[in-house]
Amino acid sequence: MNTAKDISQLYNSLFELEAKFKKEAVYPIHKQLHFSERFSDIYEFLVSKVDCKGKTILDAGCGVGFGSFLFVKNQAKEVVGISVSIREIERANEIKTKLKIENCQFQLASFDEISTSFDLIFCVESLKHSLDIQKSFTTLLDALTPNGQLVIVDDFFDGHENTISQQLKENWHLNSLISENDIQIDDANFSISSEDLTPFMRLKSLFKIYTQRLFFRLFKKNSPYKKLFKGGVLLDHLYTKKQMKYKLLIITKNR
Repeated sequence: MNTAKDISQLYNSLFELEAKFKKEAVYPIHKQLHFSERFSDIYEFLVSKVDCKGKTILDAGCGVGFGSFLFVKNQAKEVVGISVSIREIERANEIKTKLKIENCQFQLASFDEISTSFDLIFCVESLKHSLDIQKSFTTLLDALTPNGQLVIVDDFFDGHENTISQQLKENWHLNSLISENDIQIDDANFSISSEDLTPFMRLKSLFKIYTQRLFFRLFKKNSPYKKLFKGGVLLDHLYTKKQMKYKLLIITKNR
């Protein structure tokens, strides 16, 4: 079983890797989708669907604050960003200070350490890294105010366990892959809507995937970046094999 330290180290390595290639101080750390010219990023797509104005918002898995600052820009009342990566939180707080943003704060914390309620909770490609997905999902639902909404965007496994999925979990320190069975709600106080965003992705060919997997042999055995890159290609493999879907779920607390 993976530990909180494993996940923290993974995200610290991701921060270090992204920082090598990104010129901007703040940037998205998730996959790139290909929307129309109206949206350049998944977060922009989300704020077009969910009203942030006057809301208290939790950005669960905030990275370096890209989404959190966008929520502030869209007139959120207050935003709290959490991450298990100290490197991400340090960078987010540096940017917040530089931009002189007062209604946004960043904390080193996991999903299971949430102790206050929010009108909106966003989990963009972060729930899958929970040590216990169903427990974290329940915690997030409990943290919603009446009429609050939980917005989840993530990679949903839509197949049977196989060598590729097992290797993905190993390289990304995942205790399990998210499936729609993990996001079942048998409670009349909640309603859920679902949208498949997979068509907005550009899937790689199997030839390119196999070529990239051969490339990983050039990495040093203990390189933290090797697992990050390999995990990404394994995820691409599952998408190309149509065993993974990129889905948006919006869960509304109807009371």
